[in-house]
Amino acid sequence: MAMSNEHPAPRPLVAIVTPVFNGEKHLEDAIRAVQAQTYRPLVHCILDNASSDGTPAIIARYAGGRVPIIAGRNPETISFQRNFNAVLELMPEETAYFRMLHADDGMPPNAIEDMMKIAVSAHDIVLVAGGERMNGKDRPHFFPPECQVFEASNMLARTLVDEAHVPSAHVLWRRDTVREGEEFYPTDMVECIIAAVHRVLSRGGRAGFVHGHVADTLRYAGSGSLIDTFAPTVKAVLWEKLLFIERYGPAALSNREYEFVHRRFRRVFYRRLLWWAATGRTGMAMRDYRRMRERGLRPMPWDFVDAVAVWPAYLFAKRFSRPHAARPWPKDAVTSTD
Repeated sequence: MAMSNEHPAPRPLVAIVTPVFNGEKHLEDAIRAVQAQTYRPLVHCILDNASSDGTPAIIARYAGGRVPIIAGRNPETISFQRNFNAVLELMPEETAYFRMLHADDGMPPNAIEDMMKIAVSAHDIVLVAGGERMNGKDRPHFFPPECQVFEASNMLARTLVDEAHVPSAHVLWRRDTVREGEEFYPTDMVECIIAAVHRVLSRGGRAGFVHGHVADTLRYAGSGSLIDTFAPTVKAVLWEKLLFIERYGPAALSNREYEFVHRRFRRVFYRRLLWWAATGRTGMAMRDYRRMRERGLRPMPWDFVDAVAVWPAYLFAKRFSRPHAARPWPKDAVTSTD
């Protein structure tokens, strides 16, 4: 039998991007996690946001590692959102996919390999997410194990209705989801990474999910300090969730689903307003009350009563009945969208 002279097509280049600010405590572990990846070709892009600690020395120490490092440094400290966007500019032109890795997070050696198997399985997969461990404990994600590829609109709908968890900080993105002239990570939002996930999913295509451990998130006292520096009111996160529901919900959900999700969140928001008022933060409560009125939401006294009355049932259901957990699919269910 004659031997074929054809060579297998080269695998796509993947870039790991790490924006970092004063990351000497954890950055070395993140770099090692990238160096240990089994997938090739791989490059690690690191942008130092004018750190004042030993961050530059750590980056320099790994310059000759097995995975090439492309490093940059901002002349002055900028907002974390701008730094997230700026690190993308370090990616080589031939980069086909990229994934962010925060300086204090990690991933197992097989992470990129497993994510890329799904990413290249179809031409229209725009992002791939996967299982996340936070401080060593697996987080529930509520995506059905029978399916690895979803319509993008369906994944978006699951995040809104089922509270399915897409670990937004660990998503593998297709490079062309970054559009010229558009901020990939919106600089006017605290949850800019979640905003990017919602926006990309809303634009169509398909999305993948690895039913396995591909991400390690570390949470500790002082983590996210740069976010706190540039966005002292982290309460904005709650308000942004309402914006996400109203911006992306109508196209991804049925009318009934949208009303359910919107009402569920309004109850959460009303309880938070009451809590802020009861704990002396009336200025914050009035600010967000006015925000709601400006968006056509005019909560009445009975809305606050309803929000408090259903709270015990909500907590019970969330802890014990787990209403958002994926139920087993029947054997004849469609498990592929090809």
